[in-house]
Amino acid sequence: MTEPEVAVAAQGADDTEESNRELVRQITDKIVNGGDLAIARELFAPDYVLHKPGLSFPRGPEAFKMAVRQWRDAFPDYHVETQALIVEGEYVVNRFVATGTSQGGLMGMPPTGKSFTVSGTEVHQVVGGLVVESWLADDLPRILTEVGIMAPVNTGGNQWT
Repeated sequence: MTEPEVAVAAQGADDTEESNRELVRQITDKIVNGGDLAIARELFAPDYVLHKPGLSFPRGPEAFKMAVRQWRDAFPDYHVETQALIVEGEYVVNRFVATGTSQGGLMGMPPTGKSFTVSGTEVHQVVGGLVVESWLADDLPRILTEVGIMAPVNTGGNQWT
């Protein structure tokens, strides 16, 4: 590859990474925070795969819609504030802080009216302008503790000192 060809290829990679970053930003703003589930079909591949510890989802955009619906039903004011979007090729990592108030049931647990603030991370794989796979990680034990569903664990101090 000649030097100009390398420069064009690098620019193409930069453009793709920026497009991938914007796609994940749009998912966070419009679907997760805005509740616009209808646009999921435009942003996720037909055979999209969602990985979330302890839960299983069908393939396709409906999986992400189900995950968002679960959180928004339990926490109608659920909001994700992106702290960093890190892009490496087709992977976009979203490091975020999420907040919400328990106003609906969550996995069979009753609402408490209490709020939570928790950090989380998600990784999305983007191919051809669509998310094809996601790995979602949130701190469910902390959320359940902060909203008063689960009692805090007392470890008796710092076990590492």
